Amino acid sequence: MFPFKDVAAVEHIDTPLSNEMIDALDLWYKMYTDSPPWLSPGKVKSLNLPSLICSEVARQVLLEVKWNISGKADENGNAQDSPRAEYLKAEFGKLMQSLRSKLEQACAAGGMTIKPYPKDGHIYFDCATAWSLYPIAFDDDGNLKDVIFRDSYQDGTTTYTRLERHTVTDKGISITQRAFRSNNRESIGVEIPLTDVPQWAEAEPEALLTDTEGQMFGWFKTANANNVDIDAPMGVAVFNKAVNIIREADMQYSRILWEYEGSELAIDVDPTVLRPQMNGRGRQEMPQLNERLFRGVDLGDDHYQVFSPAIRDSALFNGLNQLFMRVEDSCGLARGTLSDANQEARTATELRIVKQRTYATIADNQQALERALREVVRAMDKYADLYNLAPAGEYEVSFD
Repeated sequence: MFPFKDVAAVEHIDTPLSNEMIDALDLWYKMYTDSPPWLSPGKVKSLNLPSLICSEVARQVLLEVKWNISGKADENGNAQDSPRAEYLKAEFGKLMQSLRSKLEQACAAGGMTIKPYPKDGHIYFDCATAWSLYPIAFDDDGNLKDVIFRDSYQDGTTTYTRLERHTVTDKGISITQRAFRSNNRESIGVEIPLTDVPQWAEAEPEALLTDTEGQMFGWFKTANANNVDIDAPMGVAVFNKAVNIIREADMQYSRILWEYEGSELAIDVDPTVLRPQMNGRGRQEMPQLNERLFRGVDLGDDHYQVFSPAIRDSALFNGLNQLFMRVEDSCGLARGTLSDANQEARTATELRIVKQRTYATIADNQQALERALREVVRAMDKYADLYNLAPAGEYEVSFD
């Protein structure tokens, strides 16, 4: 998680995010990384549903996406040759090839920024989820007007952190960069010159970009409404509305595991059947066959009896399947995504309704992602101008 308190201290500015929103970001992080707070060793285990839900949403969002960057069409609708368009298409293709894994994490965090940056004649992309952002201000449309990005790496026991701040001003986009060094991963440490870190030695401490027509990154927010902090223009995890149900599903799953463990086959034997332990201390043990199979119990005249109770798995699995359905409903996913689609018969009308639910969820997130990607291409075009990466020219972006 982003060290909010440390950044607030070094930048001398607070984030507008409420404590409820910060706590929610922390909870989503723990759930996605399969360490929710309700887990208990030996009692409550995880189904890892948040990761599965995010993976499924990201997969469907990008499964059939088609895109193209071409020269601007003439009066007859034919695309004109454009070296700028060809350059942008080649560089943008690298992002699209690796986007699915980043989008999955963004679905868990509620959103992400995609920030292009030039290096060695090419354009690379830094995808930062909401867990790695420190939002400071938003404009009237809810876009990030002032934000801090964090970049860090470990060198032995030393952690180096770079804070890069992008601020929209009347003159353009102001970008400032600061570096910090710490021997404690939980602390941002003390400020050092950028030149002290070889990877950041060429970075400018301050820069002003003009005529950018917006921030130099694209910001994707999940299409779900924010019910954590209604006034916050931040996205929420795609599984946010199902948090409590996911908790119940984990507990139900743990009950099923206990049912199987508690009903394991065992043979209760009379102590007279046991033999003295080899160490001569007089303790009794069974021959080394299976430590969980034999148990010493005073059975009177009987020498042994078999413990093999019936397993109530049908009722327990049915309860778990009902919870899966509630998770699907809360996340806007069709029945059968998590649950057993064959467990209940459905009419054609009902099937159409549940499929439309997933269609709406995926379509809304596709539109949100397209808006962010168009902003990314715009920023790439500006960098191509600033660093003479490709000849100037017009281009068109299309998504399907």
